[in-house]
Amino acid sequence: MLSDQILTKQQVNQHIDGLYREHQSWLYAWLCKKMSNHCDAADLTQDTFVKIMSRYADYYYYEPRALLTTIAKSLMFNLYRRKKIEQAYLSALADAYPEHSISLEEQMLWIETLCELCDIIDALPERQKQVFMLSQLQGLNYAQIAQQLNISISTIKRDLTHAMAACFMAME
Repeated sequence: MLSDQILTKQQVNQHIDGLYREHQSWLYAWLCKKMSNHCDAADLTQDTFVKIMSRYADYYYYEPRALLTTIAKSLMFNLYRRKKIEQAYLSALADAYPEHSISLEEQMLWIETLCELCDIIDALPERQKQVFMLSQLQGLNYAQIAQQLNISISTIKRDLTHAMAACFMAME
């Protein structure tokens, strides 16, 4: 595809269809080699093409397989990160409330919320992310954070306020 070419919706759909027909089985086989779960590989194969369909104009490429593997690697990383969050949450839940049973639906809602928060935190500017993590996850006070990051307490308060606001706004 040429970057200066303007394609109609039908041409875009035909191009994506051709891309899918030519490379879907190869991408699935590639993901199966990388992952232990063939169901996850099938899901990521489909998700890769869905991502291309949803943002087709953003992708400029000469090598379709390079594009597909780049997108698939990103999706695989996100999947593994999500599974890690799920495992940590379920483990903490079992340790904290061994006598209580939480429904699968409640577990999934909490896991989904945690994953959304992780995405929000990852999108923060680096210093805000550091301040948020040190304060909320490591429990450091303003003075400790100021010393560790070599910034003023007023900067910490401002960064933490922005980070918390981003979390609250995104969760509404």
